[in-house]
Amino acid sequence: MNGKLFCTFATSTSKIKDKMKKILLLLTALLTLSACQESMEDRAARDAEETTAKRCPMRLNDEGTLILERITFDKSTRVWKQDFLLDAAPETLEQIDMRDILLKDLKNQPSYKPYMESKFIFQYVYCNMKNPKDTLVDIKLTPKDYE
Repeated sequence: MNGKLFCTFATSTSKIKDKMKKILLLLTALLTLSACQESMEDRAARDAEETTAKRCPMRLNDEGTLILERITFDKSTRVWKQDFLLDAAPETLEQIDMRDILLKDLKNQPSYKPYMESKFIFQYVYCNMKNPKDTLVDIKLTPKDYE
């Protein structure tokens, strides 16, 4: 009789395990599907907002002459915009090919690959640190630039 009881218990345990596997599989499938529901535009807006909240303003060099102020994403124009404060003379900036530097950096950033695949526009605005309303450089990189 103990043998029958054990077999019944083992069979019912096996059925429970099978049901648990099915439930876990279903939950995993639902979570995967729900994760896929976020559009690339929604993801970019969320990423920009979270990065700005957690990390900005962020000094990008030891001297403190370059600061990332904020990152924004405009869903309607699909523009990923980074606003910087820069302590540099305009004459100095004219000697540097900022567009080429930014393009190389963009292409080398794995985190931007999904955004480039979605053909977003990347805008970099550098304002004068002493007078933030004074724009020193405003560069837009389009899919034509980075593809």
